[in-house]
Amino acid sequence: MPYKIINNKLIINVIVKIISKSCKNVVLSNYLNEIHLLKYKLQNNNIYIHNGKILSNYLYCSFIEYICKIRKQEVYTQEIHILINSINNIKEKIIIELAQKCKRVNIVTNNLEHFNKLEKYLEQKLGIAITITNNKRKSLAKASIIINLDYNQEQISAYNINLGAIIFNLNYDINIHLKLFSGINIKDYQITYNHNIFENSNYNKFNKTYLYETEIINLNYNVIIEKIKQDNVKIVNLLGQKGIIDTKEFAK
Repeated sequence: MPYKIINNKLIINVIVKIISKSCKNVVLSNYLNEIHLLKYKLQNNNIYIHNGKILSNYLYCSFIEYICKIRKQEVYTQEIHILINSINNIKEKIIIELAQKCKRVNIVTNNLEHFNKLEKYLEQKLGIAITITNNKRKSLAKASIIINLDYNQEQISAYNINLGAIIFNLNYDINIHLKLFSGINIKDYQITYNHNIFENSNYNKFNKTYLYETEIINLNYNVIIEKIKQDNVKIVNLLGQKGIIDTKEFAK
C-alpha cells in the first residue's frame, strides 16, 4: 500500500481502532514503524509498540560479553557504572547478575538510601561489595562502561562523564552533548537466535529483535534468562545515532 495512502489520518484511525480492540501490544512492520502518526496514536491508546527496550533488560551481560569479545578481554575484569534513580525487581536482578560476573559494579544514583538493602544483600549473602555514590563531578569521570537504566537527558547531563566512555542508553533517547566526547553512545541493538516460529518469509518485513521480544512478555526474570540461553540469543550489532557501530570503534 502506498505510503501516502496508509499515512491518511482516516486509514490510520481505522487501524488504531482495530488494534486497540484486540491487543495491548503490537509489532509493527519495518514499513509501518516509520509512520510516526500511527505510532503516536497507538501509544496514546496505551498500546505498547515492541521496540526491544523490554528485552534489553535481560541482555546487559550479553552486551558486555559482546564488547569484551571484540576487545579480547574477560567479563570478570570489567568495572561497570550503572545510572539508576529507582529500584524494582528487574533492575535489582540486573545489578545482581552484573555484580556476580564483573570485577566491580558502581551504582550512581540520586537516591542513595534506596539501595541500602541491595548493598547489604550483596555483601552479606554473596560476599560482593558494590559502590553507591552520587558525586556528579567524580562518579563517571573515569568510567569505562556506563549502563543508564532510567536517567533522562537532563539528569545525565549533570554529570562529568569520561570522554571515552561506552554508554548504554537503551531505555531513553539520550544524546551526549560534550564537545570532546569521543566515546560510544549505544541506542539500540540487533540479535540473532534459534527460533523456528519466525522463519516464515512473512516475518522478513519485521525487526527480528522486536519479534523476539513478544516471546518474553509476562514471563518472570529467571524463565526469560533461561529461554534466552535455550534460544541461543546472540548480540550481532550495537547501534548508535547513525546506525550500526563498527566493531573497530570498540577496539580503540
